[in-house]
Amino acid sequence: MYGNGQAAEPHPKQTIAELAQKALDEGKTDLALTLYAKAVKQTPGWTEGWWRYGGLLYETRQYPAAKQAFARLTTLAPNNSLGFALLGLCEYEEQDWNNATLHLNKSLNRGSLPAEISQSAAYHLGLSLMRLRDRDGALLILKLLLHQAPEYPGLSLAIGAAELEMQTAPSLDDALFQAAILAGEGTVSVARIKAEDAEKSYRQLVTRFPNLPYAHICFGEFLEYEHRDDEAAQEFRAETQVSPDNPVAWIWLGRVAVVQQDASTARAAAQRALALDPSNPLAYLIEGRGFMLEHRWEQAVDPLIEAEKRVPNSSEVHFALASTYAALHRSEAAAAERKLFLETSEPEGGAEGSHNR
Repeated sequence: MYGNGQAAEPHPKQTIAELAQKALDEGKTDLALTLYAKAVKQTPGWTEGWWRYGGLLYETRQYPAAKQAFARLTTLAPNNSLGFALLGLCEYEEQDWNNATLHLNKSLNRGSLPAEISQSAAYHLGLSLMRLRDRDGALLILKLLLHQAPEYPGLSLAIGAAELEMQTAPSLDDALFQAAILAGEGTVSVARIKAEDAEKSYRQLVTRFPNLPYAHICFGEFLEYEHRDDEAAQEFRAETQVSPDNPVAWIWLGRVAVVQQDASTARAAAQRALALDPSNPLAYLIEGRGFMLEHRWEQAVDPLIEAEKRVPNSSEVHFALASTYAALHRSEAAAAERKLFLETSEPEGGAEGSHNR
């Protein structure tokens, strides 16, 4: 009945897992890695094995091999948000900013992450977006993390660096370290509803670093958020002198002009922005709204359509088009835009970013 009389061999995966854990308990990490490497080679569909193997590789900072392990894991378990988070963190360490952004974002969107991993994924997603020069994206992620974990190590400095469109957070001995500190302190103070502290930080920023790109934009954004339009416009004009090739300051000047119902200034600022960035959707929106302020509805249509092409999920663009079509008595087009406006009216769906008024 039992053949040669020997006991049945234990399940190979169970045996290897036990041997690997025993090796870890004895401080023999290399042996544990060897055992798991052998196991996943023999049983490539073993999800738990890939997870343990990748985790050990990550802990021992063997990021290229860990990345391959977590890539295999996420192929076997495509709904495993934790696997995508660790894959993205490995890619971050490998300076693969595009894939790190893709997989960290995927892990956060799928949720169900432990708080420690979720916060690390968000922080490193923000840093990856900074590397890709996506200032708005980095600030969105880092500010969300600020609300969730305000004391996260290095967060204030990273936010300040993102505000100033730096690609990395500066080191302590960097000449711009204090600039990032001041910009970060300003943003944190805004989040904590401490306007006086925020203004103090931003004033120090533009006083100490008057020729630093984005310093005046940081202060101007704060002033505009506080509804101090004339002072904000002054900072944005200062930014155009510091960074004449940056369309962001012209966009902000156009936005202020729209708020102040200064149609010609709004359109002029939009045209300056478009000369620097012909695909900028905000510039087209501001141009269209400039025509709307003067009830020049026919002229408003084309720039608003250009904006819609570039940001089809912007509720603000759909609202502007709905209003324009209604004024032109184009009922069907207005109804279609109103429908799109309702479908896209989510808190983050606006075209104008984090300082809407």
